[in-house]
Amino acid sequence: MIELTDHDAGDVLALELWDAAGAAPVAQALGFALPPVGASAGDDRCRAMRFEPNVWLVEGSGVDRAALAGAVGAHGAVTPIGGGLVRVILRGAGWRTLLMHDGVFDAENPAFAPGCTAATVIAHVAVRLNVVSEKRCDALVPASLAEGLIGRWRQVAAGL
Repeated sequence: MIELTDHDAGDVLALELWDAAGAAPVAQALGFALPPVGASAGDDRCRAMRFEPNVWLVEGSGVDRAALAGAVGAHGAVTPIGGGLVRVILRGAGWRTLLMHDGVFDAENPAFAPGCTAATVIAHVAVRLNVVSEKRCDALVPASLAEGLIGRWRQVAAGL
């Protein structure tokens, strides 16, 4: 059984660093080191996910936006982007099978484990995935396409 819940993703920030000098102050502001490409760090209160070479998505109620912006300073930018996203939490042992429907990414690969992230396309929709645990994967989906994709996922989940 797979449980799908969708939530507002208004807390998501795009953190861009244009040079390496900003990494240490940002890590201090977040309370943990920024993860490498394809990984996440932190917890549900404050999490950073890296999908691109110089961009992390930072989310959670524990993010001090002012401190983060101050830490970035002239080394990058912090931009709220959550209004354009929906967070979908996939819970249950079958989330990997669900993501394989209409997808091009091998979500069943055991190397795609907790702490891993991926940017992929599912049913023609750009999706960012973050494996939180063996039985939970969070997906960030463009708000304009979320209704259709979530509907498809619910349909597939009912048949699994």
